Amino acid sequence: MILDDIRDKVLDGLQTVKAQLDESDSFNQLKERFESFSPLVQKLILGSVGVIFGYMLLLIPLSYYDAGTENIALFEENRDLVLDLNRVKRRSVATPQTSSPLETSELEGRARMAVTTARVQPEQIKGVSMFDNSGAHSSSFIPKNVTQNGVELRLANLNLTQIVEIGHALTNMGAAKIIGMDVRPGSASGNYFDATFKVVSFNIASTPVTGAPARRK
Repeated sequence: MILDDIRDKVLDGLQTVKAQLDESDSFNQLKERFESFSPLVQKLILGSVGVIFGYMLLLIPLSYYDAGTENIALFEENRDLVLDLNRVKRRSVATPQTSSPLETSELEGRARMAVTTARVQPEQIKGVSMFDNSGAHSSSFIPKNVTQNGVELRLANLNLTQIVEIGHALTNMGAAKIIGMDVRPGSASGNYFDATFKVVSFNIASTPVTGAPARRK
């Protein structure tokens, strides 16, 4: 039913256009001139018009095809970009966050806390001293602009449990790393040991931003 209505409307439209063309003087003159040509010329003209009309009809699907191809290419490009962004986001989330460097006082406080947690008695603490690890004996692999604040713990007559607990606590201090541990037999009788721990906090010094040179007048 709908197709019949569409067909009737198209036919009515064509009849209206034909009636308007019949009333047009220009169209009638072209028609008379066309009829004055020989049948061969008329066929050539009709063939040329048909080719032009067919080419115009062919341009419509071609334009849609070109637009669709461009949209597909744009979609694939955006899809790849979104996938790359998702991969970068996953990598950034999976990357462990670096801990902030410890100040000298905070490093010493955490080192003393590690000793207290291991139930070390005051008479067992022989000394807690700060030192700069970037001296003459510093590793050549560490850049010169890295600040290396360290703390040295000298403890006496520790049992094995205390040594393990202190080492574990110093290892989990975040930005500080154990760079040395020396264990020797203690002076007390039994399985007691003297231990020296060296812990260093590494910090990259910020480079001052130099201002732009003054413009000459």
